[in-house]
Amino acid sequence: MARHTTARRWALALPATVVAAVAGGIALTPAGTVVQATAAPIAPAEADAPVQATTAAPTPAADTDTSVKGSSAPAKVSVRTLALGSASNPTGGARVSTAQPAGVPLAFTAEAAAELRVLRTAASGTPFSAIGVSWQRDPSLGRVSVAVRSRATTSAPWSSWTTAASGESDDRNGTNAVPADLREGPGLVWTDEAVAAEVVVTTVSGRQPVDVKVDLINPGVTASDAAAADVSAATASASPEAVAEAVASAAPAAPEGEEVASSDPLVPAAAAAPNPASYGNGVVKIYSRAAWGANAAYMKWTPKYASKVNAVVVHHTATSNNYTAAQVPAIIRSIYHYMAVTEKYGDMGYNVLIDRFGRVWEGRYGGLTRAVVAAHAGGFNSGTSGIGIIGDHTKVAVSAAAKEAVARYSAFKLGTAKANPTGTTSLTGGPSTKFKSKVTVKLPTIYPHQSTSSTACPGKYGMAIMSWVRTRAKTLVASYKLGTTIAVKPVVTKPTAKPTPKPTATPKPTPTVKPTPTTTPTAPPTAGPTTPVATANGTTVPAAGLTLYGAGFGHGRGMSQYGAKGAAKQGLSATKIVNFYYPGAALTAKGNPTLRVRLSAIDGGHFTFAPTSGTTVTGLVATAANGTTVALPARSGWHVARSGASYLIQEKVGTAWATAYTLAAPVTFSGPASLTVNYSAAKNDCRGGTSVTFNGSLTALVADNTARYVASMPVDTYLRGVVASEMPSSWSAAALQAQAIAARTYATAKITSSRYYDVIDTQANQCWDGKLSEAAATNAAITATAGKVLTVGGKVISAEFSSDSGGYTASGGVSYLPAKADPYTLAAESSATNWTKVLTPAQLAAVDGAAGLTKVTAVKVTKRTGFGRWGGRVETVQLTGTTAAGKVTTATVTGADFRTRLGLRSTYLGFTK
Repeated sequence: MARHTTARRWALALPATVVAAVAGGIALTPAGTVVQATAAPIAPAEADAPVQATTAAPTPAADTDTSVKGSSAPAKVSVRTLALGSASNPTGGARVSTAQPAGVPLAFTAEAAAELRVLRTAASGTPFSAIGVSWQRDPSLGRVSVAVRSRATTSAPWSSWTTAASGESDDRNGTNAVPADLREGPGLVWTDEAVAAEVVVTTVSGRQPVDVKVDLINPGVTASDAAAADVSAATASASPEAVAEAVASAAPAAPEGEEVASSDPLVPAAAAAPNPASYGNGVVKIYSRAAWGANAAYMKWTPKYASKVNAVVVHHTATSNNYTAAQVPAIIRSIYHYMAVTEKYGDMGYNVLIDRFGRVWEGRYGGLTRAVVAAHAGGFNSGTSGIGIIGDHTKVAVSAAAKEAVARYSAFKLGTAKANPTGTTSLTGGPSTKFKSKVTVKLPTIYPHQSTSSTACPGKYGMAIMSWVRTRAKTLVASYKLGTTIAVKPVVTKPTAKPTPKPTATPKPTPTVKPTPTTTPTAPPTAGPTTPVATANGTTVPAAGLTLYGAGFGHGRGMSQYGAKGAAKQGLSATKIVNFYYPGAALTAKGNPTLRVRLSAIDGGHFTFAPTSGTTVTGLVATAANGTTVALPARSGWHVARSGASYLIQEKVGTAWATAYTLAAPVTFSGPASLTVNYSAAKNDCRGGTSVTFNGSLTALVADNTARYVASMPVDTYLRGVVASEMPSSWSAAALQAQAIAARTYATAKITSSRYYDVIDTQANQCWDGKLSEAAATNAAITATAGKVLTVGGKVISAEFSSDSGGYTASGGVSYLPAKADPYTLAAESSATNWTKVLTPAQLAAVDGAAGLTKVTAVKVTKRTGFGRWGGRVETVQLTGTTAAGKVTTATVTGADFRTRLGLRSTYLGFTK
């Protein structure tokens, strides 16, 4: 299991109250003394009793239910439970305090100071990967905040605090009566491998949680864990924060043949773990409980069934987003233990779980073809099927693969029940945290958890997929003939996000126009016809594989970076280059406004100011929200960390950081010409390492109840960290100047007063690495074009650009981004302009996203853009093939999905040269 020192964010929605700090670390007692206690070795949780089921068989025929209680060789899950008691009766070395420990945040804004604390410390040298906190269920507790941090070794630094509020306790048996022994807590924290943890449980109601316990869980390993790693190489390189930016535009691709990665993972044909079984005529494949190593000994619940599934409820597990494919079985085992044993549900709460790679895993035991009553939506468990998307989607988008899997499972459960995925149903349930007992509620047949419970689940970005999932599921019900009489006109699946992030999400400033072919300057031969061609290419797939012929790298809209190189090679100036790629746009002087750059690598964390030169940080000034200004004395470094609505400014005392100042957020740091910021984790998808140096100021603020950090500087200063990242400084001055104009235009268009930052420092906008990549040639290009941006009608345009157009640009739907022949890209003689790729029948089958195809026999392009070679870029593709059961079927996908799922350089492709 990979080692990582950072506990991931896992917030659930419901707030609540009392404080217990625990386990495996050092905490302060009320008297301020340090307590160090030694913990006994971790022992197995309960007994690893003989398993009551057999291992999953090879892939069965469609709709053969392969549900099993557990694996024949379950993982040895080891758990150490720390019993803390309560504030009035602390046990096991617990300590009580009435003061919030310094630097420990709350999961919500407290109406009053927290009144009770239970603190406990203990050291543990035995690794664990998940932490579960729970207490005896008590609805009168009110708000309870839990903060957790961990460390990988006993000498490693502590991770940042992760906070969450307790969630509602769901009915484990499907009845409205709440079991007396039911426990509650905020959920599970996935820490990656750690040996020490601290937990702080805080209440503001004045009441005490009783029987507070902390489980340190080591989920063990199984053979299926190694098998699940098969998809690791296909995970996206883009950070979750880039996905959360959710821009509708695409970031420029790197011109040296390395394109910006998609925000969503590319799942290859060989997808992990023991064979999944097909359900719903092949609409979805589901891995059994045996595949993730379920231990049947933990199952203390007798399956119950409803007459049918009337609705599907979508949740997120509120755990880590950055997990690998190999970690998925262990994460599911940890969730299983927490729900089945810690919270005493007796089994998994969700009917199925879906990972970010689009794989569906059986959760609750009882049969995937039956209406199993689970424990996922208190008061509304009967007649519903619960999906748990593995991850926290309050700030991170759901991957395209996971979104597709949600739609497919929903189509399977609703289609076989003859329910309309876009319709509504009336459910009688309760009590829940939102409704009284026996209340009848009209709900969509696919609805989010928050519709029946007072929770934010499945998060902002989980909510964002609901409409798409309903429409997609309805199409799948019809396509797979799932026993419903719903009349559906087949539609083409649209991707969650563009396969290549665009530079900006700013609304287009001019009306959408139909692109028309245009004449081009005299230059090398053009790349194909200049009139629309509506062709549909098709071919059979040889057993040895299908050869695709492609052109270009990236989306193709706007400036081609290799085209800029080729144009400069032919003597065009920067002005003529941008005039060619953005026709109708005028170069306009806009000055050098201030730009705010969000530092994504430090989101939710803390950082240290380090000397840019010399051995001390000098001249640093901190200005608080209330106007308080502090001139910080020269020190070897200053550490900055959030504490509620304030920031702690700490100096080194010996080997530890000690708080010197506490200032109300936002706090702005300025003074030195350059600031150097060190942080603990290299999460930025454009900048490696754990440090960034830049010229400007830095503001520490709180947004979305999370620590955020924003660097402010003039636009042209920002460009020094962008242009050299986007284009080799060895290219000619005209090409570099054209890149500077395009990048400046993009950044200026993003300036807004509607949020706390203008751009993010990742490929979701433009890659920015501060002073790291600055070069004399790129700085000269910025100076030579100072203040110049492209406008239409006086408004700064969305100046998209990509690596290589393939000799024909793509339409951006506006007048200044037409589809047109691009001779300059051909003149650059780039290896990305023309390429080939051989795909096997099995690889092509994976494109459908688990539609049931195991072998593709024919591929047909059913729609193209109509401009360029082969009739233009691919918009829709139809795949024909066979399922595992030997059934011949077809699937239709968008050109964007075809490209993304196969890892192609562009959608500009054909079957002949």
